[in-house]
Amino acid sequence: MKILVFAESYYPDVMGGGEFSTKQMAEGLVKKGHEVMVYCLGEENSKEDINCVRVNRRYIKGTSEHFLSLCKNRNVPDPFTRISKAVRKRGDLYPCRKWYEEYRNIILSEDPDVVHTASPMSYQGRFNLWKAAYDLKIPVSHVCRGPAMLELDFLNGRLDGFNRHRNAIASSYLTAIAAPSRFLLEVHERAGIKGQKYNEVIYNAAGLPPVSVTEESVRSKENMILYAGELSEKKGISSLIEASKSFTDVRLLLIGNGDMEDVIKNDGRAELIDWMDREKLCGYMQKAKAVVLPSKWSEPFGRILIEAICNGTIAIGSDRGGIPEVLDHNEDHIFGNGDTEGLRSRIQRVLDLSPLEYLDEIQRQQRILSRFSDDRYTDNWEGFFLRQLS
Repeated sequence: MKILVFAESYYPDVMGGGEFSTKQMAEGLVKKGHEVMVYCLGEENSKEDINCVRVNRRYIKGTSEHFLSLCKNRNVPDPFTRISKAVRKRGDLYPCRKWYEEYRNIILSEDPDVVHTASPMSYQGRFNLWKAAYDLKIPVSHVCRGPAMLELDFLNGRLDGFNRHRNAIASSYLTAIAAPSRFLLEVHERAGIKGQKYNEVIYNAAGLPPVSVTEESVRSKENMILYAGELSEKKGISSLIEASKSFTDVRLLLIGNGDMEDVIKNDGRAELIDWMDREKLCGYMQKAKAVVLPSKWSEPFGRILIEAICNGTIAIGSDRGGIPEVLDHNEDHIFGNGDTEGLRSRIQRVLDLSPLEYLDEIQRQQRILSRFSDDRYTDNWEGFFLRQLS
């Protein structure tokens, strides 16, 4: 099977967990004997092979810089204003001959069996990409990894309803839609954004082998609570800091960057470290007693929780979005959105566990990892694409 994938960015350019998921999907399918080609944005036009995945990077003035500015491995200023976003958004929602012809030519030159968009392709004529594949009678699918087709990140929500309406119309060209959680899939379905053949939940893969946890490794853990990710109000950072103020001799470590950095530094309760590579982050996770994702917004999935469990550390999250699915709806590990006391009590419960109790609990959490195995992830994507050809 020949699979043509379009994405805003591709490894090593990483905006978030979505880029890791796309890389895992592409490389896993290549290992199973399929051919995968990825078209994405770059700082210049280039072609390369990354672990046998053919990557074609395209430079689009302004759009490339905008998305590269969002990548953790880049230091590029964002040239987009709210006005420029609004102007460029038209191509995502309406027919545009320029975008249509460009995508039609790419699809014709690659001659794929299926076409797939692994990110919203914002400001890049998404509507026209889907229509070009549809008109060429090639199955085209999309994975919803966030709320981009439901909410605009500008204009303060004033055009969100219109955005959903136009994307529902555009989805009539899609053969299928996938999402990393039941929550996210159902939100899109309720908005009328759905594949014409089927919609499917494909949980993200952990991408890490679970560490073997022993009583000795539990005893060696620090009295530390860890958060890793974007440092913003929507991530519930304020709730985590407030909940931790009642603890004594407990290290609160926040890893990442964002617009709350100055607030965190001025508060003085938490230790702040800039974003780091995955291997080093895993080392910190293994030292922690708990990894917390206290989000106030609806997380599409919650990858950091799975990574924590793989690293032998108990994961705690809010009840927003796909987090309860990841944590198997276990109330010991889930607290209500914004419920500072609920978060505090769950952290305290973990801190009070004896080494044997902790070992038993993390081993029970690790049993849910079979849903997020790399092999299962690849098999699910292979089946998702093959069904479109049947």
